[in-house]
Amino acid sequence: MVDLYKYPRLYLNASFKENAKISLGAEHSHYLRNVLRKGAGDILRIFNGEDGEWLALIDALGKKDGTITLTKQIKKQPIAPIELNLFFSPIKKHRMNFLIEKAVELGVTGLYPIIMNRTENRKLNEGRINAQIIEAAEQCERLDLPMLYPMQKLGDILSKERLYACLERNNGAKLISSYSYEDGASFIIGAEGGFDQQEIELLLSSEKVAAINLGDNILRVETAAIACLSYVRLSL
Repeated sequence: MVDLYKYPRLYLNASFKENAKISLGAEHSHYLRNVLRKGAGDILRIFNGEDGEWLALIDALGKKDGTITLTKQIKKQPIAPIELNLFFSPIKKHRMNFLIEKAVELGVTGLYPIIMNRTENRKLNEGRINAQIIEAAEQCERLDLPMLYPMQKLGDILSKERLYACLERNNGAKLISSYSYEDGASFIIGAEGGFDQQEIELLLSSEKVAAINLGDNILRVETAAIACLSYVRLSL
């Protein structure tokens, strides 16, 4: 039996059907040719977030382009996962990389960067983050891609979203295990240093927000994100 997992796996933004020929751009061609040392006749696994996963045969790889031919669908596109959203304040680059990677691995479907009073990183390189999302999905065998949304302000989302707010220092916050997440969930996590008092009052004044507690320890932004997503993933 052929071990399909030995074949490299790539995300391609293209429509899939049997025997379709797909053109590769310079980035993919360079990666396959110079990094993975692949060439004509080698096999890939590819996905596009809509049509499942396919085997593809490399026809040609040049310095600036290449072509592949789809040969067989090996996985059908699964039913859409539950909605699992993360609202977070952008943090320092290396920690942000970790947050994005692990959130994708844990099944996040929507990533919502939010400007808060203590937010330090107020400019996002959306192209770089989307590339990280794709890379993480390729590595963890996901067949869909989470959506990265534009930066918003905290006040702009409270009237629109039902949120579980991580407020460990609030005496009224219930443990994360107090709620059921079978129909999905949206979590919001404070900036480095946490939500300030104005933000806490704003969150608690909203009927759409439930305060949750992740335990006795105060967690960093990326740790809190992993804790929330992991709990939902393991409780389903």
